[in-house]
Amino acid sequence: ATSRSMATPVAAVAAQLEKFKAAFAREDLEACVKLLAELKMGMLSFGSLPPAAPSAPSSSQQQELLLAREILEYGTLVSIKTVDIPAFERHIAQLKVYYADCGSLPASERQYPILGLNLLRLLAQNRIAEFHTELELLPVELQLSNEFIKFPAQLEQHIMEGSYNRVLSAKQSGAYAKEGLYFMDLLVDTVRDEIAECSEKAYHSVSAAELQTMLMISSEQELREFADQRDWRVANGLVTFGGQDDKPLALPASQLIHESLAYAKELERIV
Repeated sequence: ATSRSMATPVAAVAAQLEKFKAAFAREDLEACVKLLAELKMGMLSFGSLPPAAPSAPSSSQQQELLLAREILEYGTLVSIKTVDIPAFERHIAQLKVYYADCGSLPASERQYPILGLNLLRLLAQNRIAEFHTELELLPVELQLSNEFIKFPAQLEQHIMEGSYNRVLSAKQSGAYAKEGLYFMDLLVDTVRDEIAECSEKAYHSVSAAELQTMLMISSEQELREFADQRDWRVANGLVTFGGQDDKPLALPASQLIHESLAYAKELERIV
């Protein structure tokens, strides 16, 4: 009787998950969001999920855990595609329990791509302390060998070293070229802001054309809008940084451009 009562909701959720996968494959995000909500409602009928997950689950209990884990994994991917980053963070928080505390389950092929995406998110959001906390939870050998973990780890190292051109040695996987695109775009924005802050500290003024190239801004109008946000003055082909009148020009602007543009511009090409 127990096996029969557990099998019924599991079978229903499994069937619903197949419908979700079909919608996900055809990139019908509206259907994905709707089906994902229904799948989560179905998970409420499972009695073996964390924090009540058994240390030695039976076959039926393991099926519940595997289904729930797969649903949450797809939830992270849908969250990125719909640019719902708070939902991505919630799914990650739930999944980490399955990855850490449900060691009896077969390994998931999505685990490290998803954990790598989370590292990429933290890096893109400039949450460096949290990035290192998450990275330290993973074995060192994994950081060196798994392509999904290795990419954000190397990327962060290059950024911290200021070796922007070396980021090209860390290649992104095909999966990251799709699901990671949003975070890569966000990372470019973060880098742009950091380059702007460095420029403010290092120079009194910079050629508008050179700064536009360095910041990967596509038009003079966009540069003016960016400058307005930071209280810069654009006139006569020069960008003058605010509050820096007493600062000498120590280095030519082109040197900063050549050092930083190699990273910031090529970063977009990775995806």
